[in-house]
Amino acid sequence: MASSARTITPLVLGRDLSLRSRLILGYGIVVSLTLIFGLFMFVHLSAIRNRLEQLSSDVTIDTRYSIEAFTAIADAQRQVDRYLLQPDESRYRDAVRQFDTLQRTIERLQRDAHNPAMREHLKRIQAQAATYRQIFDETSTSITAQQRMRDDLYTMFLQQYQTIEQAISNARPVTSGDYLALMDLSRASTRLQLAYVWVGQMESDNTIGAADNAIAELRQARTFLRRYLVLNSQTRVVQPDDLERLQSVSESFDRSLKSIASLSSAYIRTETLINSRLRPQAGQLSREASALSDTALLQLTVATKEIDQETARTQTIGGGVLTILLVAGIALGVLLASLITRPLSELVAATARLARGEGEARVRPRGGRELVLLAHAFNDMAAELERERAEVRYQNTLLAERATELERALAQLHEETAAREQLSATVRQLSVPIIPIMEGVLVAPLVGEIDAERASLLQRRLLERIVAERAQAAILDITGVPVVDTQVSIWLIQATTAARLLGARCILVGINPEVSQALVASGVDLGDLVTRATLREGLEYAVKMLRRSSFAVVNGDRR
Repeated sequence: MASSARTITPLVLGRDLSLRSRLILGYGIVVSLTLIFGLFMFVHLSAIRNRLEQLSSDVTIDTRYSIEAFTAIADAQRQVDRYLLQPDESRYRDAVRQFDTLQRTIERLQRDAHNPAMREHLKRIQAQAATYRQIFDETSTSITAQQRMRDDLYTMFLQQYQTIEQAISNARPVTSGDYLALMDLSRASTRLQLAYVWVGQMESDNTIGAADNAIAELRQARTFLRRYLVLNSQTRVVQPDDLERLQSVSESFDRSLKSIASLSSAYIRTETLINSRLRPQAGQLSREASALSDTALLQLTVATKEIDQETARTQTIGGGVLTILLVAGIALGVLLASLITRPLSELVAATARLARGEGEARVRPRGGRELVLLAHAFNDMAAELERERAEVRYQNTLLAERATELERALAQLHEETAAREQLSATVRQLSVPIIPIMEGVLVAPLVGEIDAERASLLQRRLLERIVAERAQAAILDITGVPVVDTQVSIWLIQATTAARLLGARCILVGINPEVSQALVASGVDLGDLVTRATLREGLEYAVKMLRRSSFAVVNGDRR
């Protein structure tokens, strides 16, 4: 009997312990075992760390040196590629600075490296980097020379084009034969523009084809210009000064042809230098840098194998200890769960009944002190919850009535909003009138400030009316626009371009001094936009344009 009493007493004392005491006891056991395991692992890992410290230090230094060398080489090649993509003085200086940085980096790594294999790699990289820079300097000199040739050729093209266009602009044709004669000058100007475009495409891969096309177009331009000078040297259509300048342009075409051939040869020489020397040298330098990285990686592999062996032994020892801790933790958890979960299960069941609406759900207080207090708190909460449910039902009734009133107010608000939107749409349509004043001519009088939405609407309606009316001229009257800023200027250019694609010409009228200053200050190119002071002058210009168009059509039919 005495033995039985001694066995039961500890169990009773265990049930009387508070929840906090039980958790502290369980966690104390687990922490004690963990500390023992941690002390063991600390001693073992300290031995491993001491053996691997020196090896890790050497591998780290070699790896860092290889990364620095590879990064410096990659940066230098990236700057060279940026220069080749868009050659200019700034990118050339960046490439030169990066070459200097690469040279200093290689010298420093050679001085500090302790591995003979790495010093040999760095010596070869230094020699290849010097060769790479020499080839880059030769390439840069070639590119600079071809840029000067290209700029001189562009300047010559621009002077020739301006001279021809000035002669056409100053011409005073009277008969249809005069207009037909001026077509040779117009064709020469067009061919000159095409030659300019082909010269710009000579930088692409098909340099020879672009050069041949540019020479062919320039020869056509020369043929048209010389034919005009031969057949019309005695007429009074073109001014005498313009005829002299056109004769000079005709003579300068031969120099332009030679310049195109020279520029094509320069492009080919530069491309050959890049593809046959610069890029292969860059590839060889990259391969040498990769070999340097491989040397460091080989040492890293050896060190990794040694670390893996030590890690495997540590994992075996640690796995055994962790297994013991896991078994002890599971046993302790089962014991604590049997002492704690039973009262909690009753509390969970009572909570479920309370959630289903059973207001009389109560629990019997038992277990540790915390669980007894939790049971009393739950019973008080159940009573209070029953009272709050009654109050909630009453408040729901009031909320339903208020929701009905809000729905009626919301429906009225929707009706008012729809009316406002319809009125706003009508106002926007009236703010951008497009008026056909005669066949082929539209007038768009603009009044008030022009924002992004109004500009978009006006552009869309203008293009629609141009298509619908088959208009050839659209007069934009901005007399009533108080402010013309950069955004409005950009819209005018966009509207002019879009109208031109549809076969119409935009004429801007009603420009006051303030608006003129604002357009100039905005910096927007208004070269394609025709401007007139008043609506009357704009209409006269449109009528003349229609007559010239009709005349050109008639002459075309006669031919």
